[in-house]
Amino acid sequence: MPTDAFSDGDGFAHWRDSLFLRPDGGNADALVGLVRSALEEALSHQGAGPVYPRAEQEDGRSPVAGGYLPEAPVAPEMALSQLRRWLAGSVKVHHHMFAKNIVPPPSFANLAALCAVSLFMPNGVTGEDAAETLSAELSCARAMARLVGYDPRQAGGLFTFGGTATNLYAINVGLSKAQPDHAERGIEPGVAVVGSWPAHYSQKTACAWLGIGTRNYISAASLPDQTTDLESMEAACRDVLARGHRLACIMGAGGTTSNMAVDDFAEITAMRDRLVTEYELDYTPHVHADTVVGWAYLCFVDYDLSRNALGFSPPVVTKLARLVERLKTVRHADSFGTDFHKTGFAPYTSSMIVMRDGRDFSRLRRDGGVMTPLFHDKDAYNPGTFTLETSRSAANMVATWIGLQALGKQGMRRLLGHALEMAEALRHHVDALAARDMTVINEHAYGPDVFLRCYPPDDPAATGEDFSDTGSVRRINQYVSDFFTWLSRQRVPEAEQIAVSKTSAAFYTPSGEPVVAVRVYSLNPHFSDSHAGELIMRLLKGKRQFDAVRPPADVSGEAR
Repeated sequence: MPTDAFSDGDGFAHWRDSLFLRPDGGNADALVGLVRSALEEALSHQGAGPVYPRAEQEDGRSPVAGGYLPEAPVAPEMALSQLRRWLAGSVKVHHHMFAKNIVPPPSFANLAALCAVSLFMPNGVTGEDAAETLSAELSCARAMARLVGYDPRQAGGLFTFGGTATNLYAINVGLSKAQPDHAERGIEPGVAVVGSWPAHYSQKTACAWLGIGTRNYISAASLPDQTTDLESMEAACRDVLARGHRLACIMGAGGTTSNMAVDDFAEITAMRDRLVTEYELDYTPHVHADTVVGWAYLCFVDYDLSRNALGFSPPVVTKLARLVERLKTVRHADSFGTDFHKTGFAPYTSSMIVMRDGRDFSRLRRDGGVMTPLFHDKDAYNPGTFTLETSRSAANMVATWIGLQALGKQGMRRLLGHALEMAEALRHHVDALAARDMTVINEHAYGPDVFLRCYPPDDPAATGEDFSDTGSVRRINQYVSDFFTWLSRQRVPEAEQIAVSKTSAAFYTPSGEPVVAVRVYSLNPHFSDSHAGELIMRLLKGKRQFDAVRPPADVSGEAR
């Protein structure tokens, strides 16, 4: 656009109306057109594989690239034409050969609502501005409370910026219980948090950011299925209290990112209560369920597994029964977290921390005298008086609630059940096609994770690995890591690509050694039994190519 486009009112008005919604909304077609252009640009260059192509730019230049703001405005269509460049190398979660991490394709209903509400920019910290959009937050909180078994009239919930933030909130509430004046005086030495060994690293991150320190995050031992060894957890709690220190929070597994392990929160809470009495504590340590992945399976709590109206296979019904049995105990925890963008088919970022007693949020309330003048209406619902965030989109609150309604519990059951069925299909194809090259090592998984332990040709571990043999475990760990690194760097035709990931600890051996594996995890409703077989065949082809170029090694892992 020429720089003199703003020389008169009409030029400015034309440019303005191409970018901003009019007060009457009369130019919404311009937005719809740009959204369509953006989608066409992104999809027309997405290629045939599960990763967006890294094709070189035609002339190597871009009018909006290089870190320099242009002097004159760039036409929106021209700016959008750069999408292919910015998407290069990113994953395509809707592709049937994408099976890494816990990333679902977002639903159209959620995306549509997110776009529409974002037009109005409601800030979810103040009811004066966000008004009824905040009712969507309350609706989600009550729905989650009902799912888990809390009293929805007493529970409360807040949207926040991710699973890390749900842990941050939970630990901060625990701090406010253990040391109510910590916000003013600082944290006393020795304040601790007890979690489990396979817990997500965000729990330690939260301790670091809150000033507790990662050394004061104490990891209890885990069992082979990644649930927490509750005897070890109690011993860790006792050690903190015996030293005269304060125990702010006990964090249990509510569906680990690997294996979907869920702890028994009835036992954890009972243990907590025993310790409160025994040590005559003047506070009650907070119990948090880190269910940011597992929460979605609460939709099966009231599903009749014996009748099984959706027709899930017997192995899947068995998994669901075990998972539901454990998830029913989450109601005993003081709080739990949800990542709707993980197992709720929502776009980033949409997470919620839910408290059994909503009054716990008031423990985080800031002094009104030092706050900026955001909250003029004292009668409005103003969550910004106690949220960490002072900018908090309400668009994702509305979009998440609409997305959850569009799916319903039955839709969630179908999607999650499908993921479990595809995990069973993957296991079957591994046994049928690749038994000498790889094996599934998480036989007792709660969720859709499939961990593949790959073996060098003719390695004795391939016929039955001894996980008590540390030397052997480390040798195969190195092999799997080397294979995955090699696989990730190969340039293969798009139509032959797969997107899988690696776990550095599918589980821990009795001696504490992590077990490395290739991880296959699909939440894609388009993923089918035939796709599962094709994925294993492509993975097997890559492994045999790797074996052909890899130097042979002896059983000690030393190259010959």
